[in-house]
Amino acid sequence: MAHLWVQSEGSWQAQRLGAAQGGFGDSVLRVRGDGLGGMREDAPSMTGPRLIWSDAGGSRAWALVTPWGSDVRVNGRAVVAGLRVLDDRDEIRTDDGARCYFSAEMPATVEEFPAPERPVFCGRCRQQIDVGMPAVRCPSCGVWYNQSAELPCWTYSDKCTFCGQATALDAGFAWAPED
Repeated sequence: MAHLWVQSEGSWQAQRLGAAQGGFGDSVLRVRGDGLGGMREDAPSMTGPRLIWSDAGGSRAWALVTPWGSDVRVNGRAVVAGLRVLDDRDEIRTDDGARCYFSAEMPATVEEFPAPERPVFCGRCRQQIDVGMPAVRCPSCGVWYNQSAELPCWTYSDKCTFCGQATALDAGFAWAPED
């Protein structure tokens, strides 16, 4: 799940972006720099910069929408035509000077394996992962692993077999903004 890094009381805090419902734009967040964490949920009819999301082929994309004439910037550049699809680690500066960072990084979590379109095999043991089995999807490369008492494939090694992502379930985020 994507999140914003915002400064609160002198330190950077990750605030998870919503969008639990399906569709387009069901979760609209107003970006503001008021010292309360940099964002809040508002009604979709509001004015000001907004973060919206869309599911495209099972992949969630986030975009920043800004009103005409605003001075919101992403990585130091103006938001052309009021729309910018965000990438991991993009810096957002609002009209009032607030700064935050968008991040697509997700910590590894054990979850029930969803129903796939075709069979999926564990990245370590190569056994098929069945619907509802406890599994972990590597946050970096997307490879699925079994993760149960019988098959602790994700935590078996300290790194993902394919990309080197740390496999500790309590590792937290690999990246955070620096001042």
